[in-house]
Amino acid sequence: MIWLTPPVYGSKEERIESRGYTCEYCHGQGGFLGDRSSPNDSEWKICPVCEGSGKMDAEVTIKWKPNKRENDKQRTHKY
Repeated sequence: MIWLTPPVYGSKEERIESRGYTCEYCHGQGGFLGDRSSPNDSEWKICPVCEGSGKMDAEVTIKWKPNKRENDKQRTHKY
């Protein structure tokens, strides 16, 4: 779960990283014995998703920007 709160000090971008998830494509093995479509192939194939590591990392970038719609409403608000 990510809790979003606008930055206090004016930073317009923040990055969150989370590491060490098991690759769901190869189930953490880093590859496959043979081609998945050919049961007779006995050559080790590196997983194209995790590139052989068996693990995946997540990186989330949040870019903050002004809400243009709210600013437009404030400018046209009559007092």
